[in-house]
Amino acid sequence: MRLTITLFVGLMITVLPATAQERLAKAVAGADLRGADLSGADLKGADLRGANLTGANLNGAELGKADLREAYLREVNAVGANFEGANLGNADLTRANLSNAVLRGSNLTLAKLDGATVLGVQASGAFLPGASMVKARGAGADFSGAFMPDVDLRQGMFSKANFTEADLGGRGMGHPGPNSARLGGADFSNAKLSGANLVNAYMAESILVDADLTGADLGWADMSWARAKGANFSKANLSWTRLYGAELGGAVFQGALLVSTQMTGVDVNGADFSKAKMQGIDLTQANMKGARFDGAEIEAINVHASRSVPAGLKGEK
Repeated sequence: MRLTITLFVGLMITVLPATAQERLAKAVAGADLRGADLSGADLKGADLRGANLTGANLNGAELGKADLREAYLREVNAVGANFEGANLGNADLTRANLSNAVLRGSNLTLAKLDGATVLGVQASGAFLPGASMVKARGAGADFSGAFMPDVDLRQGMFSKANFTEADLGGRGMGHPGPNSARLGGADFSNAKLSGANLVNAYMAESILVDADLTGADLGWADMSWARAKGANFSKANLSWTRLYGAELGGAVFQGALLVSTQMTGVDVNGADFSKAKMQGIDLTQANMKGARFDGAEIEAINVHASRSVPAGLKGEK
């Protein structure tokens, strides 16, 4: 029976006219389509709730506004497929290949994408609250404006991905233990990362202009040469964080914790460290013009060869 269903669906897609495909799109909820070849199929608006598409071929398929809630899409191939506006809530996309797929405005609430390949995915404006993307590969993916609080990106590879104006707030990436995500060169301009767990994350050359990192945990993260002008690090943990050569002009560090933070060659022109706790910081060769340290707890700060060092810090070594 299972084989008959799979073959029947395949025949409908490859042989029957569009009207038959339209009937299919509305009548396959819960269907067993494991391993089916649906490449290039027109399934726009299809009701595939709870369907089992494990290992199916959806390359280039049209699934705009399809209902795929709680569907099984493990190890599916969906390169270049269109899921715009689709509902993938609670869907299982473990190890799926979604390279260059379109997910704009789609709903991926609590979806599981562990180990998935999302290279070059277009997911601007998508909804991903609570989605799991552990060890996912998403270099160059576009998540601009996406709503993704509590998303789990641990050990994911998202170099040069676009997260501009995305909301990763709440506990965003907020799972205990090291994050270790590879986010080098990713763009988080104007993004919300308050409370995010970025422990041990690799964020060298990332862009965080005007980003909100209030209360984020950036301990042991590598943010060397990051561009974070105007970013808000209030009450964030930056202990043992590497900020070599970072652009931090106008950034806010009010109440932040900076212990053994590496800040050689940083530009903190006009930055606000009011009430921050700073211990064992290396600010060698930094540009400190206009930086404020009102009420900060400062101990053992190295400002050797730095420019425009505030009077209260000149004696610190």
